[in-house]
Amino acid sequence: MRGKMIGIAALLFVAVAGIGWLKHHTSQYDYIISQAAARNGVDFFLAKSLIYEESWFRSEIRGPSGEIGLMQITRAAASDFAAQKGFPPFQDDRLFEPELNIEIGCWYLEKSLDHYKNSPQPVLYALLRYNAGEARANNWLRHASGTPSPAGTSKETYYLSLVDFPKTRAYVRRILQRSRSHNFWF
Repeated sequence: MRGKMIGIAALLFVAVAGIGWLKHHTSQYDYIISQAAARNGVDFFLAKSLIYEESWFRSEIRGPSGEIGLMQITRAAASDFAAQKGFPPFQDDRLFEPELNIEIGCWYLEKSLDHYKNSPQPVLYALLRYNAGEARANNWLRHASGTPSPAGTSKETYYLSLVDFPKTRAYVRRILQRSRSHNFWF
């Protein structure tokens, strides 16, 4: 019995410590996110939800394909950003800096939202582009064009069902849910 109590106490401690860690990390970048989101015309909760999904607010993370930092910025996105803003190319190490990483990520998200502004679901397709690339997002949009969603199914649910990558579907669904609920605890 005593062993079970110690096990439960340890589990509870880990859970509480984890919640404290997550709460700290979900709020420590709020000011930077709000500023970058405002400058780029992006919803704060959408940007914050994307960061949560991409990196769990860990600025030092590197993705499997070389993506860097909080918003998992690619070298191509950083190069495009630098060229458009008239900056010299960034060294990879600079992309770990939260301010720069979030600025580029919000800029790229806005660019994606603008690209899909005339689509039936601009936010959904912008997130698909952010995760799977423009060619795939455009392909999924072509498949959805002119096809009405089945009765009783929301357009968003229907368009997501056309995405043939289960991980990408789940990624977009989680970001949309989190950005609407403002809930960073699931």
